Amino acid sequence: MVIPAALLRRFFVDGSLRNEEEGVGFELRNLVAPTTITSLGPIEVDDQAFAASEITIMASKPRPASAVTQQAPLFLAMGKELSFRIDGLHLSPGEHQITIHAVTREVGPVVIDVTEKVSD
Repeated sequence: MVIPAALLRRFFVDGSLRNEEEGVGFELRNLVAPTTITSLGPIEVDDQAFAASEITIMASKPRPASAVTQQAPLFLAMGKELSFRIDGLHLSPGEHQITIHAVTREVGPVVIDVTEKVSD
């Protein structure tokens, strides 16, 4: 099943891209359908790829994105929001290209591709 890019872009929370003390953070919110993520990463920021081991999912308990597997999936209910952090990255003001690669149990591989400004 192919999901239109415009629909996938709706997962990215507008205005959530920001610099944090530890790195760069942003949010995804599920406004489409219940989703089971079985793999997350890489995430590309301005053509620089970050492996799942460099990405932290800030849910009820922080965990590396590399811990999301077929055997330990991440369920994302409708309306649920997740925070992500890429440690050690700092972005300059202005627009940045973000590409998020994931695999879901329901539809297989998905790519969320957005252009977003760093919020103040």
